[in-house]
Amino acid sequence: MLQKQKISSLQAIYLTFASAYGGVFFYHSYIISLAGRSAWIAEFVSGFIDIGFALWVLSVAKKNPGKNIFQILETFGGKWVSTIFVIPFVGLNIVLSSLLLMMCGGLVKTIVLHNTPMWVPMFLMILLSFLIAGSGIENLARLSVTLEIVVLFIMFTPVLVIGVITQFDSSNIFPLLDSDVPSFLKAVLLAGGGHSEFILFMFIMVESLYQPGKQFSSLTVGLLVSVVLMPGAVSFLFSAAISPEEASRISFAGVNIAFSVTIGKFIQGLEIFIFIPYVVFTVLKLSGNFYSSWVASESIIKRSSKVFIIIITIATFIITLNIRSFNQAFYNYMLVIQYCVYPFYIVVLCTVSILMFAKGKKAVLRKT
Repeated sequence: MLQKQKISSLQAIYLTFASAYGGVFFYHSYIISLAGRSAWIAEFVSGFIDIGFALWVLSVAKKNPGKNIFQILETFGGKWVSTIFVIPFVGLNIVLSSLLLMMCGGLVKTIVLHNTPMWVPMFLMILLSFLIAGSGIENLARLSVTLEIVVLFIMFTPVLVIGVITQFDSSNIFPLLDSDVPSFLKAVLLAGGGHSEFILFMFIMVESLYQPGKQFSSLTVGLLVSVVLMPGAVSFLFSAAISPEEASRISFAGVNIAFSVTIGKFIQGLEIFIFIPYVVFTVLKLSGNFYSSWVASESIIKRSSKVFIIIITIATFIITLNIRSFNQAFYNYMLVIQYCVYPFYIVVLCTVSILMFAKGKKAVLRKT
């Protein structure tokens, strides 16, 4: 098996943040089209829902330290039960990665490489993701911490704040809850489904925690900040800087906000400071998907082999090349995160919890 590396609570938080928000940049406009001026509230609500499932994963891991969810499934249910869930897990990650890669490729071509074939930047991104994932979770965690600090606090946030200061309009935020209840609930489902991709990554990441029991409290606080507070705050700032009517019609709201920022004649056209974080988060998310799929695949054959991650990477790129357009990728991504991600991890968590409870009850009956 791939040698297990250990990560700190802080590194785990940064890893889950990249996994949760690598795709939100591309579909946030659809959330706005559903929830209108209440999109940021939908982000907050969905974050709290996802936190509940994250704590469920951590609770299972706390009782089985050093194991990922699929190893725990095998312990309590047998190899076949584990394999039944590993196969769709890997398949789901490959599909999500392919769709995300196509959307990011469309962004790169639209913003900077107008005359370059789209497969070129996509190949470079997937190659970089493969190399990062292949280096192990420890290196992935260190890189995530470094890059996220740079792109979030030095590039992304300052430009967004400047955009809010120069373009703030209270009519973009008020009145609140201006959408109908079904549309708002659908926005919550969409936001939660996309963000909850970090739950899939946590299925594997928990095996690398030093002591899940002792790290439980710090991880809970960290997840509240990274999965609830930060996304909700960023969404609120987006809403303050651009009208929901305009944001719902464009694919890259953040880039458009930065493009329109002007301070005098010398500071203008800051879209590169938003564009780079989009690409960085995509690469980090793809790396996490490849790594978790690789580790899950190895749990089937019980030996370490980079053949799996090579196959996963090639399969992702082939599927991406067969996606006709950004719009097709966007539409399918919406469907997958709403109707596949939630059901899959809910079924997995219910299954492993039932198996643990049943085995624990049998052990108690034997003693009595």
